[in-house]
Amino acid sequence: MRRLFSIVSLLMVALCVGAASTGGALLQRCAAKIKSAPSLSVTYTVSADGNTAEGLLVLQGEMFTISTPGMVSWYDGKSQWTYSDQIGEVNVISPTAEEVQQINPFAIVKSFSSSYSSEQVKSSSAGMTTLRLTANNRKSDISSADVTINDKTLYPTRIVLTMSNRQKVTINIKNVKAGGKLPVSNFRFDAKRYPNVQVIDLR
Repeated sequence: MRRLFSIVSLLMVALCVGAASTGGALLQRCAAKIKSAPSLSVTYTVSADGNTAEGLLVLQGEMFTISTPGMVSWYDGKSQWTYSDQIGEVNVISPTAEEVQQINPFAIVKSFSSSYSSEQVKSSSAGMTTLRLTANNRKSDISSADVTINDKTLYPTRIVLTMSNRQKVTINIKNVKAGGKLPVSNFRFDAKRYPNVQVIDLR
């Protein structure tokens, strides 16, 4: 599940912001729109291996929260809290620079944009443009990604990933809403909302 958290975060921001440097005018406009928003709220479904889960992703600068049934993760730019209903506890870590590149949507933008090339492919829907990003390094976890962008809203609507093991991961983005600046507390675990939950501090 954490891997899917990373994939969703990566694709929603890095595919628009990072890939913009490849020269596509549509991607540049998409990047500008995302960067101009103080915060973004994204509802989506992610499907892999025959399983589908709904989720909510809230982004603000380097901070984010990701919520799916049974699991919530918060990141305030320094610490990450992950709560699991099944385990009934919260794990807290201070990610290393390498770990941040895996979980932080903005920290990996630079490396992502220099590691993938893009080309436009035929879209199956009118008013949509599909771009294919292909990894320059054959050892990359994500071999390629087909990103469909709404020509009017400039937000991604569908992302199909091909992993290095040939597994397909499909992300359908239901809604993207720009919002105002949020308090930092929104990106930190609030013990009052989770009474009697054990906190395991691994920092």
